[in-house]
Amino acid sequence: MARNLSLWTLAGLLLVAAPVLAAPPFGSFGGQIGGGNVGTGFLPLHGWALDDEGIDRVEIFVDGEPAGTAYFGFRRPDVEAVYPGYPDSATAGFGVELNSTLWLNGFHTLSAVAVAEDGERTTLGESYQIQFNNASHLLPPFGQIEFPHSGAQLFGNCDILDPSRRYSVVSGYAVDTGVELGDTGVKYVELLVNGAIYANTVTSCFFSEVTGGLTNCFGLPRPEIRNRYPSIPNALNAGYRFVMDVGALVDLGFGQGFHQLTVRAGDYYGNVANIAEIPVVFLCDDNLGNEGAIGAIELPLPLGIYAGQVTFTGWALDWEGVNRIRVFVDGLLVGDATHGFARPEVSGLYPGYPESAAPGWEFVLDAAEYTDGLHTLQVVIEDDLGAETVLGEIPFLLDSYHGGGGF
Repeated sequence: MARNLSLWTLAGLLLVAAPVLAAPPFGSFGGQIGGGNVGTGFLPLHGWALDDEGIDRVEIFVDGEPAGTAYFGFRRPDVEAVYPGYPDSATAGFGVELNSTLWLNGFHTLSAVAVAEDGERTTLGESYQIQFNNASHLLPPFGQIEFPHSGAQLFGNCDILDPSRRYSVVSGYAVDTGVELGDTGVKYVELLVNGAIYANTVTSCFFSEVTGGLTNCFGLPRPEIRNRYPSIPNALNAGYRFVMDVGALVDLGFGQGFHQLTVRAGDYYGNVANIAEIPVVFLCDDNLGNEGAIGAIELPLPLGIYAGQVTFTGWALDWEGVNRIRVFVDGLLVGDATHGFARPEVSGLYPGYPESAAPGWEFVLDAAEYTDGLHTLQVVIEDDLGAETVLGEIPFLLDSYHGGGGF
C-alpha cells in the first residue's frame, strides 16, 4: 500500500510540474467577400482568428502552397462579443487581396492558416474551391479617388480677370493587372466633370510651382500602393494628380452647386473603366468673406503619454495668410508655435495658399513644468486680418516616471 501511495504521489507531482500547453489558435476563413466560387483579378478574402497568446500572422495558401500573408487587425465587433478577453478580440479580422492572375485559369483550393505568437498553427475552418477566370478583357484598371472626399466643397476665384487663382486638387491611384505580356499597366488617366473630359494625363501633364508641381499627371510615386499590390507591375508609380480651377469652370458655365467628378483609366490592352466617382460642390470664394483656417494637430496623439521636452507638430493654412499660431495647455496660453516648415504632402493637396510651400508648425513644451496626468492641448490660428480659428483640441498624458514616447 505504501508503495502504491508513493507512485500516486510521484504521478501527482509530475502532473503539477508539467507545463500546461496553450490552446491552439482558432477562427474562421470566409473565402471571398460576398461569396461566390468564381474570381477574376484581385480576390478579396476575409476571416478572423484568435489565440490566448495572441495572433502573429495569418498565411494564405493556394493549392497547398504559400501565397502570401493577410492583413491582420480589422475590427470584428461580432467576434469580440462572443470571445471577449482574448488579446486580439477587438481586432480579430483579417483580409487580403489575392492576385489570381499569378495562377493558371481553372479551379484552385484556397485556405488560411493562423499562426499564434508562440508558433502554434491552425488551418482555419474549411478550404474553398474557387475558379480563377482571367482574360485581358476581364481585367480593367481599378483605383480610387483619395482626395477630396465625397461631397467636399471646392472653392474658386470666380473673377476670371483676377490673376490670383484658387486651385482644387483631385488625387489618388490607378493600377492594372493583366495576363498579356506587354499589355499590362495603366496607359492613361482622365478626370471628367459631369461626364466631360477636363484633363488627360497623356495630353495634359505639365509641371508648375504655381499649381503645386506635377499637374494632370500619372506616374507619381506611391510606395504604399506597391506594398499593397506587390505583384502588380508599376504599382510603385500608381499615383495621379489633377488640378482644377473651379472659378474658371464656373465662368465657363458649370455653375455653383453639385457636380460629379469621375476618374477614368485605360490600360495598354484597350480596357477603359471608371475607377471612381464622387459628388462635389463648386463655390465662389467671394461669397465667403474671411475664411477659416484649415490644418491638423498631428502630435500629440490623443491620450499619448509624453515626458521631457515634448515637440507638438502639425500644419495650418489660411487663404488670408497665417499670422501666428497660438498654443494653449489646459486653457492657458503657453506661447506661439514656430511655423514655416516644409510639408510636401500637404503642399501637393493645397496649392495656391499663401503658406502652401511650408505649412508645418512646431511647439516644444517642457513637461517638467506640469504635473503628471491628463492635460489638453488647444491650437488657435490667427490670420493676417486678425480672424481666429480653433484648429483643434487634443487630450494627452504626462508621465515623468515612465518617460513616454507618444504611446
